[in-house]
Amino acid sequence: MKIGICRALHSYHHFPLWRSFFERLGFEVVLSRKTDKGIVARGVELSPAELCLPVKVFLGQVDDLRERVDLIFVPRLVCRRLSKDFYFGCPKAIGLPDMVRAIFPKTNGIFEITIDQRVGDEGEGFVTWARTLGIKNGAARKAFLEAREAEKKSAKMMGSGAIPVDFFEERANMPKGDGRGKGERIGVIGHPYLLFDEHISLNLLKIIQELGVEPVVPFVSEEGLVLEATRGNVPNWFYELELLAAARKVLQDREIKGLLLVFSFACGTAPVMNEIIRREIGRNSRLPILTLFFDEHSGEVGLRTRLESFVDLVRARDGNL
Repeated sequence: MKIGICRALHSYHHFPLWRSFFERLGFEVVLSRKTDKGIVARGVELSPAELCLPVKVFLGQVDDLRERVDLIFVPRLVCRRLSKDFYFGCPKAIGLPDMVRAIFPKTNGIFEITIDQRVGDEGEGFVTWARTLGIKNGAARKAFLEAREAEKKSAKMMGSGAIPVDFFEERANMPKGDGRGKGERIGVIGHPYLLFDEHISLNLLKIIQELGVEPVVPFVSEEGLVLEATRGNVPNWFYELELLAAARKVLQDREIKGLLLVFSFACGTAPVMNEIIRREIGRNSRLPILTLFFDEHSGEVGLRTRLESFVDLVRARDGNL
């Protein structure tokens, strides 16, 4: 039986776990194809106008998968526990399965796994779903524990220079964001599903490199998230906490000369996080900051012009212009 996973949203975080779990239970995992003009156009056509671009892409990829697989996995990411508190997914991530079913009412095989650590551990949702297919609890729990090991292995690889698209088992031909090349270093903070989707980010990381600048994309480990959570006075949004922790890593790197904040238009949490990160950076450094919002418009000329101006500013401040 084939299970489809959309190459969008939080598959950029959790694909190694999801793929490993399903494969250990004997399913064949099919990943949707890379985002292109057709997938974006289909997602826009299907979506209510107020959705953010990554969710529109997700819907376009559901449409791409539904004739090729038996089941389509749509996660419901409600809540995770860090330290002594709970951190939530964004409202659209919580309601994603409902949205998909409403938009594809005649499509069978759409299934969800709920992650809500207020009511059970992370594996509970996986085991509960497997039970609906007649899979015994012991086998499902064993598959989940093995999948967690696969996830830990991928996290270790991320710490050694891998990027999320490397786990899609394709030859990733894009900057690693590790700042190891020549030229000034600029920090880039944004959700992985935006930064590492070359189509919707308009090849942002490549353009930065073409301007002779090294993009630095800080990745945050699970331990780093726990540390961030213990600081207190942080928003209770799990994936946004990751952005704030990444900003603190940028502050610790004295070689970084500027910062790009990257969000998608209509992202409900972006205005809040943009302001929090800007204030945090402003209190602790004089780094120039440029905020970029992406929507479904596909012309990269305007983006390149803004980046050129920002790089000129960074170089002028550093005495290299």
